[in-house]
Amino acid sequence: MADLDLFRGLSVNSELYMNDEDKAMLQSNKELLDISKANSITIYGADIQKKMADLSEMMIKSIGETNVDEIGEVIDKTVEYLEKTDDNEEDKEKSFLPWKKKSKTLTLQNRYDIISQNVEKIERSLEDHQIRLMKDTAMLDQIYRMNQEYFKQVDLKIEAAKNKLASIKAGEYPSECADIIPDIIDRLERKIIELETTKTISLQQAPQIRMLQANAVAMADKLQSTLYTVIPLWKNQIVIAFGTEHTRAAIAADKKLTDMSNQLLIKNAQNLKMLTIETQRARDDNNIDPKALGEANKILIESLDDISRIQQEGKLKRYQAEQELTKIDAEMKGRLLLASNNSSL
Repeated sequence: MADLDLFRGLSVNSELYMNDEDKAMLQSNKELLDISKANSITIYGADIQKKMADLSEMMIKSIGETNVDEIGEVIDKTVEYLEKTDDNEEDKEKSFLPWKKKSKTLTLQNRYDIISQNVEKIERSLEDHQIRLMKDTAMLDQIYRMNQEYFKQVDLKIEAAKNKLASIKAGEYPSECADIIPDIIDRLERKIIELETTKTISLQQAPQIRMLQANAVAMADKLQSTLYTVIPLWKNQIVIAFGTEHTRAAIAADKKLTDMSNQLLIKNAQNLKMLTIETQRARDDNNIDPKALGEANKILIESLDDISRIQQEGKLKRYQAEQELTKIDAEMKGRLLLASNNSSL
């Protein structure tokens, strides 16, 4: 603010802020306005006006290279990563990790690598922007000092021109220039107005430069806070989140093993029950059924009866055959005897 007060003081009464060097410069500027030379008024102050124009170009270049919106987008992206969660409506589960899953096939390690890379990328981007802002702050400070010096120089030019104009109007000029004095006065007045305009532009640039510098410093401070507060906090939260995921995975695995053990116990108990029942039934089925014995005995008796009947029938058939053979034999012998007797006759 003291620098801006100096600008205001110079714009009101520059002589109050002049030192010996400034007074010598004022006298030198007066000597540059040699009315006997036609171009002295034309080129008067052109050097400082050129410097002011170059300074404006430096400001434009500095502003063009500093994309504050881009920095804001990076910070917004950081906050967005912190706030993102994966909400699965089907499973009704909410992830504690600050990224949105792109594939359900990603392993926990894959997801950790992805989020770590995102953190490093944002951290590098923030560091680059902070360095750029710090450079811009230094450059804007240099531009401000240059503008302050140019303001003082153009103010001395104006003061010298006004003094020269006053002396000319007081009749202090070479006699051979008397015929061009009206034109000289008109040109000097125009030059003074032109330099006053340059001075006003320089005066307006001073608070503008300070505002740009303040914005750059504020953003650099914000990025500093993000780099050394938010990012470490984020990394800690990621570690906690993945630790939580590991614990949840271990709990799920333990639960699965417990459930499987319980199922095996129940299944084995059921199998043992069925085996015991089947064994008992098999043991009881070894006793001979009385009905079966009665049926078997009946069949056996029928078989014996059939055998006895068949044997009787066989005996009868053999007896009949024997009788038939005896009869045949007796008949055959009678026939042979008869045949023998007939032959002997």
